[in-house]
Amino acid sequence: MCAENLRALPPIFADPDLLQKVFYHIVTNAVKYTPDGGKIQLSGRVVDEPDTKPQVEITTRDTGIGIDPQYQELIFQKFYQTGEVRLHSSGKTKFKGGGPGLGLAIAKGIIDAHHGRLWVESAGHDEINNPGSTFYVRLPVSQNGNGQN
Repeated sequence: MCAENLRALPPIFADPDLLQKVFYHIVTNAVKYTPDGGKIQLSGRVVDEPDTKPQVEITTRDTGIGIDPQYQELIFQKFYQTGEVRLHSSGKTKFKGGGPGLGLAIAKGIIDAHHGRLWVESAGHDEINNPGSTFYVRLPVSQNGNGQN
């Protein structure tokens, strides 16, 4: 999806600096765990389900090594890291570098504070077939339509 389509989404009431941090952490992880030749795609849509207010959903989908289902909730906890912290080489670029395990915990805290939801879906971890991961961010649409509540 191109940036023009993302601009067509309805306004949300949120701190833009904090949301920049959320997407920085999500996209940085996608880059970190996607080998050379992989893809990372951001897209957005409006979700209007029964019994909830409309929400903007932004997805970050990668073709990286994926995440085992048993770790998909744990990665949002402070200082949690999956597997060994090491570097792998894929062609010319090193990927899968470790960090302190705070980025996704920070992102989740920011989204929770905005009354939203952050989660991941992945078929599992596989460094040969690269099943990828999709991170979902949902935030409520502004009630009065101008980005303020």
